[in-house]
Amino acid sequence: MQSQEVSDIKSHINHNHKTSNLGHGQYKITCPSCQNNRSKNKRDTPLSVNINSETIVYNCHHCGINGAFPRTQGVKMSVVKTPPKKPNKPINLPKDSKTDKTAQWLLARGISQEVAEDSGCVLAEKNNLPVIGFSFHDGSNTIAVKWRTANGKKDFWWDNNAVKLWGKQTFKDDLPTVESTIVITEGEMDTLAIKEAFKNHSNITVYSVPNGAPNKVADDKKVDPNEEGRFKYVWSERAKFEDVERIILATDMDESGDALAQELSRRLNKARCYKVDYLGNKDANDLLIETNAETVRHQVLNAQPVPLHGLNNIDFYDNEFQTLYEQGYPKGVSTGFPQVDHLFNLQTGYLAVITGYPSDGKSAFVDQLCVNVAKNYGWKTNYCSFEKPPTLHAIQLAQCFTGKPFFQGQNARMSQEEKDFAQHFINEHFLFQDYQDGGMPTIERVLEKGADAVMRYGVKILVIDPFNFIHSDHQGLVTDAISEMLTKVQLFCKKFDVLCFFIAHPTKPFVRDGKKNVCTGNDISGSNAWFSKCDTGLTVYRGESNVEIHCWKQRWAWCGKTGMTALTFDPLSNRYRSEEHTSELQSPCNLVCRLLLEKKNK
Repeated sequence: MQSQEVSDIKSHINHNHKTSNLGHGQYKITCPSCQNNRSKNKRDTPLSVNINSETIVYNCHHCGINGAFPRTQGVKMSVVKTPPKKPNKPINLPKDSKTDKTAQWLLARGISQEVAEDSGCVLAEKNNLPVIGFSFHDGSNTIAVKWRTANGKKDFWWDNNAVKLWGKQTFKDDLPTVESTIVITEGEMDTLAIKEAFKNHSNITVYSVPNGAPNKVADDKKVDPNEEGRFKYVWSERAKFEDVERIILATDMDESGDALAQELSRRLNKARCYKVDYLGNKDANDLLIETNAETVRHQVLNAQPVPLHGLNNIDFYDNEFQTLYEQGYPKGVSTGFPQVDHLFNLQTGYLAVITGYPSDGKSAFVDQLCVNVAKNYGWKTNYCSFEKPPTLHAIQLAQCFTGKPFFQGQNARMSQEEKDFAQHFINEHFLFQDYQDGGMPTIERVLEKGADAVMRYGVKILVIDPFNFIHSDHQGLVTDAISEMLTKVQLFCKKFDVLCFFIAHPTKPFVRDGKKNVCTGNDISGSNAWFSKCDTGLTVYRGESNVEIHCWKQRWAWCGKTGMTALTFDPLSNRYRSEEHTSELQSPCNLVCRLLLEKKNK
């Protein structure tokens, strides 16, 4: 990408989109590169802009311009709703455009022209440069082509854009198909390298992700939430993964490649995922160039299982074991309340049970936590709230987000701009399971929808509220049914690396001297499994002047400790606050709300 093009993108974002100062997330705006050159649809918003605390990453789905630059204060753009995506029109591939230069370039990388063409590649010449095109098909039609220069430089551009895997081709019709195993690589050249390695031995199904590894990796070496858009193919191609027994992840041996493999294994079930080791090389193609096809084949066939708790000996976890010794267990993210963080922090993979008497504010407290981590870390939440229709629930989330009432009343309500921005924020970070169709909500159905939310949207939190709406066909004792249900939820949390907030009502309170006792997990109706099987147990208890947060169970010391702290609750804004700290961390999203208010007041 030329510096002038980057400068044009910066100028376009900084000067042409001034309605609001957006925070972390993905947005769609007009593209300065192709907007004026288009004969129609000049108002389309094909430029995808991903914003995080350090970087702005952009990619135009129409002209293919892409890149990144450091984020600075004052980046402004308008909130533009993404129009419905139109289906790609078939592409007519160039004919008789093979070039010896492209074939020679491939051969220098250890890949034969035969393998490339059998894989649907197009060897061509564009602008007097040798190029290779990776074509994406829908039936007999070519719907998109990803082009790459074949002259030593690594420049990419698209004809149309595809959100699907690339590479399922056969080499020899008479060779057996390995239908129970697929290989997923980080790039098309790695797919060709693996196919080259297997061409004279057996047929193997190899795919490449369409858009490489994430550009941004979080401090915990996981995929940054702002890179979520890269994983749309997992959902669009989900049928390919349903009956696969073994998924070999042949991603690059670097931080981004490791994050890609980690996120894919999380979404596709770690139990069937394996990781390839390239013996010190960066990727499959580098290994092929440095060694030979036999070595590539051996490493793919001997890929090691992605770690699963309880199924490997400790030597398998040697690196992780040593890291824990040197650095300790990583802490979770902040709740947004510093004094609450001393009791518990938010970590994925765990089950948190929340209890409290009716109207004491347990659901509102969970809402606050989910809004806080969405604001400050980009986490997404899937709600299964049986007592709240999605629209009414969204109203409460909007109030929590803006700090203002939704409806007209004695107090100043949120403006139309604030409401629109809150709606955009909720749409980007919250999903609602809807059972208003009368379908029976079983725990299996709830977790199935939760798994879809993880695969399609990358959610990190599942909220089930409350327990007593869950239907069970269990024929035995109620206590056994509850224990079995909580076990399923626990396994779901670990399998998909999700934090689950499970809200459950206690039995009637014991009252002494006019004061209710503080309930715990042992007071939840039905079973003591509520106490024994949760990782974190919390009670929201409304006192005379404040709301007490009691932590009565903490399985792991690094997640917090038992104890109590107090917050205040504002019913008009549906917000919890503390005397010493506001629950709002200094995030760009909060700055937007303040700027909107200042603009309104002026």
